[in-house]
Amino acid sequence: MEKEKKVLILCALYNAENYIRGQLDSVVNQTYPNWNVLLSNDNANEATMKIVREFLDKDSRFCLIDNNTGRRGSHGNYRNAVIHSDGEKYDYFAYMDDDDVWKPDKLEVCVTKAEEIKREKGENTPICFTSNMEIIDSEGNLKDPDFASTYQYQIQNPMDAFFTHRVFGCNLFFDRIVYLAVKKLMQDPEFSTMSSFDNFTYQVAAGLDADLSFINKPLMSYRRHTSNSTKGAVYKINAGYFVRMLKQVDQVIRNNAYIARDSIDAIDRILTLDLKPEKRKELLEIREGLQKGGITAMKMWHKYHVNCGDQIRTAENWMSLCLGMERKYLNG
Repeated sequence: MEKEKKVLILCALYNAENYIRGQLDSVVNQTYPNWNVLLSNDNANEATMKIVREFLDKDSRFCLIDNNTGRRGSHGNYRNAVIHSDGEKYDYFAYMDDDDVWKPDKLEVCVTKAEEIKREKGENTPICFTSNMEIIDSEGNLKDPDFASTYQYQIQNPMDAFFTHRVFGCNLFFDRIVYLAVKKLMQDPEFSTMSSFDNFTYQVAAGLDADLSFINKPLMSYRRHTSNSTKGAVYKINAGYFVRMLKQVDQVIRNNAYIARDSIDAIDRILTLDLKPEKRKELLEIREGLQKGGITAMKMWHKYHVNCGDQIRTAENWMSLCLGMERKYLNG
């Protein structure tokens, strides 16, 4: 492995006084040492900042900036980290939440895999990896050793990212090609306030025809607690979920319309990049299906074999889009 490859870790920092030390320690203990961390501070409390300053004082690889984008929350804060980083001098990038714990070999596994692909496919091959995770609770107790199987978030068809939000930013690892494209698009002052930084990054990578390899080995412990920005997400589909879905059909349709609007906005931005002709054609076809619904969506859905992660989610998305149920919310 080429140790000279540099990795920039982008972290959105908020009130994480109970967890931030464990996360930063897990970075310091990485078997791959050639990294820097850029912490974007979204007005974190003093208890959090006291811990962060300890790491800033003893390790020059840590750097802190303030979130000055005017947009609060994790999406705006990660955007701040992307557009204000000096990423042009790095080879690889990773997003990091402030309350998780990385396995010691996370970066080494990702860099090694990336370098293998670059050797096989060429240095100009864009890269954007996701990996498996284990789930821990607020106390660090293991709750699920194989989250990819539970949530079925491994995306088989890259274009599926435009139909469902199944990407977790905390385990994304990508190269400079993807980073520069994402930074260029995020610098636009009109960058959508509803765009999720993680799904958007993955969508940009898909548009660039990146290698989107999935590393099935759990490389981090993803902490689930009541302060998570995704605390309301439902990961495991069962009979109870199906019953709730039937009782809340209108909300399901609204949620799918939100994803469609988000994806249409993302596609419009990605189309401004220098894309391969076949990828441009695919994105235009998907955009048309999302916008028009009905028969157009059915044809597009069949052509791209859309899979939203499991049969129930795929069925609900198909019905709301292909039957035209979400069109009344699409522009709302």
